[in-house]
Amino acid sequence: MNKKHLCAALAVLLVGGASIGCGNAPDENAALATTEATAVAVAPTKPPPIIAANTAAPAPTSAEVAPPTPTAQPTMEITAAPTAAPTDVPPTPVPPTAVPPTAVPATVAPPAPPAPTAIPPTAVPPTAAPPPSSPGSINGLSASNFAIQDRAQLTVNGDIWFEFHVANSTNSDVPFDALGVMPKKDGVDRPQWYQHSWGGNNDVIPPDGLSWDDHINLPEAGNYTLRLVICFDGPACQAQNGTWHTLSQEIPVTIR
Repeated sequence: MNKKHLCAALAVLLVGGASIGCGNAPDENAALATTEATAVAVAPTKPPPIIAANTAAPAPTSAEVAPPTPTAQPTMEITAAPTAAPTDVPPTPVPPTAVPPTAVPATVAPPAPPAPTAIPPTAVPPTAAPPPSSPGSINGLSASNFAIQDRAQLTVNGDIWFEFHVANSTNSDVPFDALGVMPKKDGVDRPQWYQHSWGGNNDVIPPDGLSWDDHINLPEAGNYTLRLVICFDGPACQAQNGTWHTLSQEIPVTIR
């Protein structure tokens, strides 16, 4: 029975019940209703189509359908690689792969300093010749004059004439042992060629001084200087072992 027939039967039942309950409807009305109901019930109908049982839940109504949830637009997310969950057993350590060293561009090494050269030993200068004897005063005596005369012969073994005056500032006699000219060749005294002019006989320089002229002979050519000297050491002066004191300046001469 379809839904339409079911509704018609229910209507008939409702009408009949209502009439019985009220008690004031005529019998013909009831019979008419029964006849109509029967006619309706027995009227041939087109068999309903066979509908497979729909076990699916009824489709929700528009009121029951929830508005679709807006789908979130996919976003570009960079997620870290999942890390393995720690387990009770530690993973077997994997030996690190040796990272090849970064190639460092070779730098140009500065040129090696030249090998130190051997420092020559410091040359020891030859013993310097004694500085020129400066004239001075000794025991109150000094040369107020010493000069080479014009008649001097500046040759080997020539007579080289000189003159001198020894002043005495003591106002008394001053004894001495040797007085004469000392030659110096190439900066070195040559006492073997000393020219003795005075002394050795208890001689003295009086208060008014002593003047004299004499000559010296030199056996070798070369450059010389001549100066007036005096000695107070007794016989050592004659033996060339005494101390010579310079009384005059040095005069250079060249013997040819």
